[in-house]
Amino acid sequence: MEPPTVAPNEIDLTARTRSTQVARAIVHALTLLIAAGCLASFVAGPEEPAVRLIAGAAGLLIVLLYAWVIHTRRRLPARLVIDHEGIRVLDGRGRKLVRLAWTELSGVGVMTNEVSRRRQLRRTRDDLVPWVSRRIVLVPIWLELYPADAQAVARHTELEWAWALGGVRAPGEEHRWLVSLGDGQGQRVPIGEAVQRWRPQLWRGHRSGSFLLGGEGAWNKAFLEAFAQRPVAGRTEPISRPDDRTRR
Repeated sequence: MEPPTVAPNEIDLTARTRSTQVARAIVHALTLLIAAGCLASFVAGPEEPAVRLIAGAAGLLIVLLYAWVIHTRRRLPARLVIDHEGIRVLDGRGRKLVRLAWTELSGVGVMTNEVSRRRQLRRTRDDLVPWVSRRIVLVPIWLELYPADAQAVARHTELEWAWALGGVRAPGEEHRWLVSLGDGQGQRVPIGEAVQRWRPQLWRGHRSGSFLLGGEGAWNKAFLEAFAQRPVAGRTEPISRPDDRTRR
């Protein structure tokens, strides 16, 4: 079955750069060769029975993992539609996972874990094939959808899962719907351009963060404020920030 045609106002979440496609093909080929070798060792290998059993279990596990990925792939987000009506996220079968009108939103943003990305990229320097490793760095992309009011949240009971994910946030952040858009491998998702084309006042930017902790910037701000308020021996007032001294 051919994949559905992507309209001009749609973003293909499954698209990858050519170099990333090549790198992933190399990894998949090597993984399948390892699985085939393990299964061959189990069937007719000269090793001890215990070793053959372990090899067969490893090969079977790899095959089952690939079968599970193929089976569930069409249920994952595949297209993002941003137009005059609002925002919609569709899976590989064309089913709408998210459908929100502009009037139901007070803001739209994108969050990726840039700290994890930089850490993974540093580790690739010691790999045997750094060119491949750099192109399969996996950092999820999250779409942040801020509701206009409580009524919008109440209307979309089908998004309870996204609302629960968005409830984990850093100090001072707003509760929002949090929707995964993919793994970030060789993707370019021009969400900011699309949102600013239709509702520029709603765009909140692209920031670094984690769905387990919230925004990195919000945590940094909270730590700085806590440090500034920390009592210091010989001082009776909080530590002044540089901008506070300038205003004085």
